[in-house]
Parts: sequence; C-alpha cells; structure tokens
Amino acid sequence: MEYKAFVIGFCLVLLCMPAVSQAASQGIERLPGIEQQMLQADFWIARAASPQQIIMTPQQIELFNKSIIAAMPQVVVDMYALPDSLDKNALKQRLAADKLPRGKERYSGGSTVAAGFYDQLEQNMNLAAISESNPTTWGYTVRRTDLRTFPTDRPSSEDEESDDFDIFQETAVNIAEPVAVLHRSSDARWLFVQLYNYRGWLRAADVALSASRQEWQARQSGASFIVITGSRVVPREAVMGKPIADWRAGMGTRLPYLGPDSEGYAVEIPQRSSSGAVVWRKAWIHGKADVAVGFLPYTRAAIIRQAFKMQGESYGWGGLHEGRDCSSFIADIFTVFGFHPPRNADQQERTPGRSVDLRTVTNAAARYSLLSKQAEPGATLHMRNHVMLYLGQNGDKYYAIHDLGSYGDDSAPRSDGSLPRVEVMKVVVSELDLPLRSGRHFIEALSSANVWHP
Repeated sequence: MEYKAFVIGFCLVLLCMPAVSQAASQGIERLPGIEQQMLQADFWIARAASPQQIIMTPQQIELFNKSIIAAMPQVVVDMYALPDSLDKNALKQRLAADKLPRGKERYSGGSTVAAGFYDQLEQNMNLAAISESNPTTWGYTVRRTDLRTFPTDRPSSEDEESDDFDIFQETAVNIAEPVAVLHRSSDARWLFVQLYNYRGWLRAADVALSASRQEWQARQSGASFIVITGSRVVPREAVMGKPIADWRAGMGTRLPYLGPDSEGYAVEIPQRSSSGAVVWRKAWIHGKADVAVGFLPYTRAAIIRQAFKMQGESYGWGGLHEGRDCSSFIADIFTVFGFHPPRNADQQERTPGRSVDLRTVTNAAARYSLLSKQAEPGATLHMRNHVMLYLGQNGDKYYAIHDLGSYGDDSAPRSDGSLPRVEVMKVVVSELDLPLRSGRHFIEALSSANVWHP
C-alpha cells in the first residue's frame, strides 16, 4: 500500500492513450511478434519440461504458505492465529497505516475533492470509539465486494477525467472469504477487516458474522470443498427455490461442498440474516462448470492453463469493473492450487521460492540465458510494479502472459528516445523484448524471476 501513489502514476503513464487495433482470433488480441498458435495454452505446455509432473503436494504447499507468513508477517497472516482482541495502540496502528491524502490534488467523478470530505471521512473512521480492548469478531463475505482504503464508496483519483484508477480501491474480494472484523465505522455501514493478505474496509451489508470464533474455524476446516477454477462461475439464481443476490464466484473461491446431485454440484454459500448473522444456504453450480473438488494438482501444465483462462479479459485496477490487475491475475492462478499468495506485485516478488536475481545483469542476452537455465514456465517475472507469468522460449524468443496496460510503439520513436503509447488493457501473450514507452524492453526492466517452489 505504501507504493500506491507511485503505482497509480506508473499505470497512468502506461495505460492512457490511443487503443491498439484488434488483429485477432476469437476476440483475443494478438500483439506484435505473436503467432496464432501462441494464443493456445497447449502450445506452451508442449514446450515445458515434464508439464504434468507434480511440483508440490498439498502438504508441501501448506508448508510453503507458512514460509510466506514467516517472510512477510505484516503482509500475509495466519488467520487462525489472530488475537481475540486488539488493544488501543494496536488497532490505531492498523487504522493509521494509510494516510488521508490531505493537501494532494484529487478528483472524484470529475470534481475536485474538497478538504471537508477528508474531515467527514476521518470522523467516519470512528477513532473516538476505540477502547482499551477491542474484541475481534469473525465472518464471511456474502458476495463479491470491494475492499476500500477508507470507509467510503466515493472514488479518489489523480485523473480529472476518469476514476478508473481509484486510489481508495484496494482489491476485489470473492464470496465466502473469511474475515476478521476489527472495527466499525461511525455510520455503521463499514467494517474494518483483516483478510489473510490485506486489511481495509468492507461494506457491512457484504459481511455476515459467525456466532463465535470456534464456529468460524470449524466451518473452514470442513473436509470437502469446491474450488472455482474458471475465471468466474455464475451459479443458479435461486437457493432452495428463493431468489438470491448475485453471488458469482471468481477464480480461487472456495465453497463447502455437499456432494453431487441432479442439479450439479451442491454447495453452501453464506448469506446475511436481518441481524447480520451468517446463514449457510444450499446452492448449486452446473455440473459442467469449471470447478474442482479440492485444490488442483500443482503442475506446470495446470499453471499455464489457469493463466490462459483469463486471456483477453479486461484490466481492472484493484478489481474494478469486474476485472483484474496484473497482481490479482497472478494471485488467482496460484490460489487454485492452495497457495496463500500476497496480493500486490512488489510483495509477490518477495514470495519465498527459487529467485533468479536480474538486477545486476545488464546485458539482455545474459538475462535471457539466466531465464533459460534457472527459470521455469509458470515462474513469475517481476519489474517495478508489474508482474507477469513466464511461458518459456520458442526459437530465440522468450514469452510471458500478463495483464498488460500498454507498450511502446517503436515504429515512431521520439527525439528523446521515448515511444508513443499503445494501449492494451487486457490479459495478453507478449514477447519479453516488447518495448516499453521509455524505449527499453521488458527483458531489460525485469528485476527478478521467481519459481514458486523450494
């Protein structure tokens, strides 16, 4: 979160300009240097070494998750180890982690944000209600929802003409996500929550509370569950014959599984009673839906297939507009295997694993050589505030799939060496020698590659 201002600026530089022409197959954009066959997962799986080999077992992934927590305890937390209450200083520290952007030029809906708005926002954070001891309560999200930096739906943007990069938008949260509720807003419309990899404010109407911590933990420890392995799944519109609110489930969502029946997969979803308590209802997912009973086996083939399920989908900052950004694209892929990945790109670079450090390697050819020898298809590739999934090599070229904002048009370089922007705003396959606006190439901007296993 401390990098957000830079990230917004970086994304605005990368993303805002004329749209690239569509050359493509089945609505999927084909970038320069990308052949038609490269738009298929099978093309890359066939080139990977031992693509069906199990990389890690579920037990090994669980140990890997513990190493993530140990490496980044302020980023990824063990939800079961959270305290039953927070003292005043601990809660205030969490609430103060993000500073209100007073004195900075911000826009909302095209209008300048006045100072009085921040006064109201600070009042709604309800700091005066913090006690010496503040009990934690436990619950679940009842629909896909937005985690906000502050308790407000009102956007805050550096762009006068667009709220697409709303600085107050942290991430989208899937249905049935376990949450620990730490605090409540003055207007009672917002809850300050801890997720396993993030903190922020959720709408109270989107959270249902368990009767106790024990009940909350018991629900999660159930032996059988469904994992959504498609980009998103829209289940039946009724629960026990009664219409319910839209509860579409995104990749990585985990739902209690009751077993197969004539309607397909019988699952349970959380709903919110009039008192705010969680009520678990039976629901169904179509038998042909893209889901798995339990986590997917962790193989290179599966990593690549998961990535290509999102190919062509639109970019969405922090999950806005039902989209994904570059780091949620990566997080959703690894979640289906049982990983608990960090949310943001810079954090994902610090994920334990076999890291290939590229920072001191200045020659592009030497960088490619290191990738060829030490990285694997399915590794993550990192540059400042961007992350990609490595696909491998074809001939003398190297490739990735990622949620790309834009690239530079090297057909018309400017006098200072910079390039005009070409907007993409989609999940695409690209060469690593694709140019950036600066005139450098992606391969030259990489800081590391990370293979997600010991």
